Amino acid sequence: REHQYTERQMERRLKKAAAQIRRAGGVDILLTHAPARGCGDADDYAHRGFECFLDFMDRYKPACLVHGHVHMNYGSSIVRETSYGSTRVINAYERHVLEL
Repeated sequence: REHQYTERQMERRLKKAAAQIRRAGGVDILLTHAPARGCGDADDYAHRGFECFLDFMDRYKPACLVHGHVHMNYGSSIVRETSYGSTRVINAYERHVLEL
């Protein structure tokens, strides 16, 4: 499947972007389809988040990580917003107004 990535493949994609991110002086908002592992993801394989996004947030400390993929109607335990360190993690399923 062309647009479904393993953890390792996603990690490589982030590493390829590192030089561009450094030249830009960092990143303020990380916009992803999938969530970070343990930050609004689910336990099933299809909705498990990427651990490499945690490493990314540790390194670059973006103000926000905005993701989708985990629909709010999957269950009452799905949260709209959480945090990881200083990064706001927002599940933008369907739509979400982001106040900056």
